[in-house]
Amino acid sequence: MENINKESVYKHARNLQWVIVLYSTIFLSRFVLSFGFPDFYEQLFSDAVPSLYIMALGLPITAYAIWYVLQVAPMRQVSKTNKVLGLLFLGIIGMWMTFPLIYKIRKQLERKESGFSFGK
Repeated sequence: MENINKESVYKHARNLQWVIVLYSTIFLSRFVLSFGFPDFYEQLFSDAVPSLYIMALGLPITAYAIWYVLQVAPMRQVSKTNKVLGLLFLGIIGMWMTFPLIYKIRKQLERKESGFSFGK
């Protein structure tokens, strides 16, 4: 990853942030609806198809997050492996574990540019 396009990294990080927040909002609204209004929830989700749509919405988001971690994110290989395993096995919690923070990305890119670090 010698030729890092910083703008591309920032763009994908922002996209992933928005997608994770949007999916979490949809997921949590369904969860709150099931406990807050059980009769309405039973009426709305009487069959399992809408729940499958919500779960199926998470698959491309997880795929995009895995692609971001493996191809774009400026981090060590061990961190990449841990984040991908979290995405695969922890679902929405794994998405929040890989949530890209812009200030951390900026720090990692500066560290890669300097060429010398003490392993921080």
